[in-house]
Amino acid sequence: MEKKLYIILFIFLIFFTFIPRITEVINGNYVFMFDQGREYLAVKKIVIDHKLTLIGPELGSGAAGFSGVFQGPVFYYLLAIPLFLFQGDPYGSIILMFFFGLLTIGFSFYLGNKTFGKWGGLVLSLLVALSPPLVAQSRLLWAPHLVSLFVLITFYYVYLIPKNTKYIFLAAFFSAFVYNFELAIAVPLSLVLLLYSVIVLRFANFKKYIFLFSGYALGLLPMFLFEIRHSFMGIKGTFIYSFQHSETDVTLKFIELITKDHFKSFIFNFLDTFPRQNIIPPLFIFLAVFAPVIYFVLKEKHKDLKHFIIFLILLPPISFFVLNFIRSGIFPHYLAHLNLVYILLFVYVALKIFEQKSLFLKILLSVFILIHLINAIPNSIQTFIADLKDYGGTAKNKGKIDAIDYIYKDSKGKEFGLLVFSPPIYTYPYDYLIQWYAQKKYGYVPHKEKKGLFYLLIEKDGEKPWSHNGWLETVIKTGKILETKTLPSGFIVQKRVEE
Repeated sequence: MEKKLYIILFIFLIFFTFIPRITEVINGNYVFMFDQGREYLAVKKIVIDHKLTLIGPELGSGAAGFSGVFQGPVFYYLLAIPLFLFQGDPYGSIILMFFFGLLTIGFSFYLGNKTFGKWGGLVLSLLVALSPPLVAQSRLLWAPHLVSLFVLITFYYVYLIPKNTKYIFLAAFFSAFVYNFELAIAVPLSLVLLLYSVIVLRFANFKKYIFLFSGYALGLLPMFLFEIRHSFMGIKGTFIYSFQHSETDVTLKFIELITKDHFKSFIFNFLDTFPRQNIIPPLFIFLAVFAPVIYFVLKEKHKDLKHFIIFLILLPPISFFVLNFIRSGIFPHYLAHLNLVYILLFVYVALKIFEQKSLFLKILLSVFILIHLINAIPNSIQTFIADLKDYGGTAKNKGKIDAIDYIYKDSKGKEFGLLVFSPPIYTYPYDYLIQWYAQKKYGYVPHKEKKGLFYLLIEKDGEKPWSHNGWLETVIKTGKILETKTLPSGFIVQKRVEE
């Protein structure tokens, strides 16, 4: 009976690994907006122009309030692989994200087996496969979406630290290495590892701290080199953000953020970790994870496992403390490591409950898991079918490609100019698609001047659908309008001539 149940759940694992994640791989229609265009233009400089870099995307895409603070460069070098293999086609990035999603699920299975046994590996990987934010990581190109695999690797080496001191170095290296994808995760992760080493493991040997800080140093090496080459601009930017901001009022601001936006972000992050359903109250889920875990960890006889669970328990409050120094909102991707923490804690509690003699608790937990599975199957299938058919409007690549094709065909081979209006102001995705797709297909890149025949490609702002009118009246102004057409994607194409 146990073997049959294991096989059934393993089949569920295969289903939830592929169905929610494979849509863009099949239809080739993926989101390609501001961030994706910017990343591909940056990686093009590495692959085509052979200009290596020590930095990745700017922290918060430049909107976090920090100046001169960047994520690490590894994301760009990973993205360079599909750009090269797929000859510039952004579709390669979707293969990369899908591949990392599979690796994350596979490694969670391995980690669960090592820490909790074979049932732990299966349940852990199944919940990782089901988790909505982790599903999203496999479907959209974005630096923070590669972070989960390396967070799990960090957890694995943290678990192994008591077995051999060399694992201190590896745990520290990967906790710092995470900054290549999301600095807001690397900081609390590295800080918790340090506190864990001092308070929980109680390292007294100075040699162990050398291993620890050597791991941090190697993981952050590109950052150190960049800071040295650029007069410590990141450190200066962080100092200005922390101490020279006109809005800084440490006490009042700190209290305000705790009681409002930041606390809500952490609560949402916890609830979003598990598949959405309307049967079990959110408060029950919260209590079902955090109330028993304290009880079980206090009674835990397996010393290595007990220390590992304590490490996980430390991560949410320390992350909350660290990220509360951010004056802007806490975005979901800042908390991606906590999704994995909550799943690991849930698996630990679930397995401990099944070790108990209480039939009631076993039935309660089984119903909880069954509700999520039953609810997730039709949701996954419906979402898969709907997204497979979704054209995507102005957000996805097909809408953009069709708009570019329309303009080139309408010009009938004549030289023309092209000016783009995009709500984020910067036109990165259009610049890249024209350089890669249009130049390759039509052998011509339009100029960006208002002379002769020129076209306006307008991406309407969903929140302010009238905003492009101001652009037309202040930036464009000139040129006789020959035709205005709204494409099925929602793009507005205006054909003008400056005589």
